[in-house]
Amino acid sequence: MTLHVPERQAPAATPTLLERLGEALDVAGVAYCQWKGHWKRARWETGAGDVDLLVDAAGAERLDTELVRLGFKPAVLPQEAQIPGTASWFGYDASYQRLAHVHVHLRLLVGGYWTTVYRLAMERAVLDTAVPRRPFPVPAPELEFIIFVLRTVQRYSARDVLALRHPRWLAETQPEFVYLLRQVDRRLLLARLADVLPAVDVAFFDACTRSLRPGASRWGRWWLRLGLHGRLEPHASRPPLGLLVRRIGQRLRLLPRAHGLRPARGGRVMALLGGDGAGKSTCVAELARWLGAQFDVMTAHLGRPPRSLTTLVVGGLLKVRRVFGGDGATLLDLLRHVCTARDRYRLFTRARGFAAAGGVALCERYPVPQNRLLVGPEIPRLLERGRTTVLARRLMRAEQWYYRHITRPDVIMVLMVEPEVAVRRKTGEPADYVRTRSRIIWETDWTGTGAHLVDAGRSLPEVLTDLKALVWSEV
Repeated sequence: MTLHVPERQAPAATPTLLERLGEALDVAGVAYCQWKGHWKRARWETGAGDVDLLVDAAGAERLDTELVRLGFKPAVLPQEAQIPGTASWFGYDASYQRLAHVHVHLRLLVGGYWTTVYRLAMERAVLDTAVPRRPFPVPAPELEFIIFVLRTVQRYSARDVLALRHPRWLAETQPEFVYLLRQVDRRLLLARLADVLPAVDVAFFDACTRSLRPGASRWGRWWLRLGLHGRLEPHASRPPLGLLVRRIGQRLRLLPRAHGLRPARGGRVMALLGGDGAGKSTCVAELARWLGAQFDVMTAHLGRPPRSLTTLVVGGLLKVRRVFGGDGATLLDLLRHVCTARDRYRLFTRARGFAAAGGVALCERYPVPQNRLLVGPEIPRLLERGRTTVLARRLMRAEQWYYRHITRPDVIMVLMVEPEVAVRRKTGEPADYVRTRSRIIWETDWTGTGAHLVDAGRSLPEVLTDLKALVWSEV
């Protein structure tokens, strides 16, 4: 007798955040589709690109409701980059530890904010004929091909004409061009074109299609770009002259670069605290790399701030004094501590200003009352061991002023690691030194501080999982 053992079913993969969004929008009855880019699924599914959703204006409120329910948060572009009828939302997919970017369009627009933007008045046709696909519906092949050809021709520029080589960006469109071309029914394509874009005649559209192929005339492409502008001019929106001037200045590096996306709720100063060996620097670097891929992020190490010229001069004088055998605390030592406090305060003001403008500042060794022994006033301890003078007391008050005016961060995250674990990790420093500094954090009572405590005794991936979730909840 043969015993048949049923095969074990492989566990179902956890649905991604975008898959859950698609299901939620279907249940909510929102009319929408992913109007471009669905062919590049590997890119936007991993967070390297965005998902462009065209949404019926009547369902926009329901879309926003579902986005918020799934933990998405709105983001804002610089004022000059904002285009009416569009919005950006970001969600954190905790299961896969990546951000998902959904770009919502209430109108079908092609072109960038720094160039002329054209509306293709065919939204209703695109939504009404959308084809079911997971995770999002997509346009009917003929309509998608029309959109693809026109938005590609719209990208032709004078620089492409003058370039010595075939434009790389155009070469990168070839796989998608070939893929879409194979899906198209010619008769249906002509009917759709006449229906949704009567200003674009068949002969012109066919010329645009041929221009996408390698070897097409560069000047021919440029003339087609001008011809497209003439046909779509009633639906064109040009950028203001000031934006063009600013854009040229940024390209020539004469003006600072434009900042990127920022959380709609405003910027945040986030402090990551911990003793030696807790992994602060590694975690800050990883968090900045993860969040900075989409948002404006700066990092600040307030324990080692950039030194001002005054600090460098005082430090140089101290080295000279040591060479000649100087010993004991002098006014020069006290002045160095004031300079350090001033440098930390200046870095703090930079971080605060960055957050006030909407960015996220990730800081380590941030001075708070609970870690004053690690990063705080030093002059009072020095004066306890010797005589004080009027000048010494003034320097002490100056140092304390700087630390007193470094206000509390918006978010405090504390990496908790047992002192003996820290000693084993931090082998480049004396064990007693690491143990003592680690105990300051480990033995502090963080009750009532609002700090988020994270077990940093685990592996780095486990710690980062918790930190990313915390950061996202506070952004």
